[in-house]
Amino acid sequence: MNFDNLKSEWDGEKADDVQIPDAVAKLQIAKHPLAQLKATMKKELRMQVGSLIIFIFFPFILKMDPSLYLVYYLGFMVVAIISVYYLLAFSKFYKAVDAFDLASKDQLLKIYFELQLNMERYRSWAFLLTPFLMCTIGLFAYSRLKATDVFQSLNGMMILLIFILCFSSLVFMIVATDWWLKYYYGKYVDELKVVLDSLKEDN
Repeated sequence: MNFDNLKSEWDGEKADDVQIPDAVAKLQIAKHPLAQLKATMKKELRMQVGSLIIFIFFPFILKMDPSLYLVYYLGFMVVAIISVYYLLAFSKFYKAVDAFDLASKDQLLKIYFELQLNMERYRSWAFLLTPFLMCTIGLFAYSRLKATDVFQSLNGMMILLIFILCFSSLVFMIVATDWWLKYYYGKYVDELKVVLDSLKEDN
């Protein structure tokens, strides 16, 4: 019997016994940010569905001129179709996070990249929503101005101020979207990256 070979095999088994729990422990660390991510996504999903429902009644809430209903609902129809596509993708990703069971580093890596992809989808969706929101503000302003006959007193300065207001609103939406993504989702990307980097060091 070769005792040197037996010793080598025993040492190898002991090394494996140490590495496996270490990898599982590091994957376990990922559970915490994923649990928080799930909670954030659940709130976000409810908020977005609620917002779409409120948008249906916007013309009545804002008391728009009835002649503008058709314009508004045509725009809303386009936004609703895009939103349904986004919300389905969002829901699919939520289920993937919910099904995470510490199976492997590859599964965690997939969720990490899917999170980044969903952040980009969110950004695109918000940018597509921005023109609709500006259009809604414009229709509301038109209704109010039409009701008070202010159109006759509009001059170049007032038109310039309206243009500046619209441009400022656009910039605000872009900045607010980036801030929202970094504040609510960026931290989870960073935390998952730390776990993945630590697992990479073990290989």
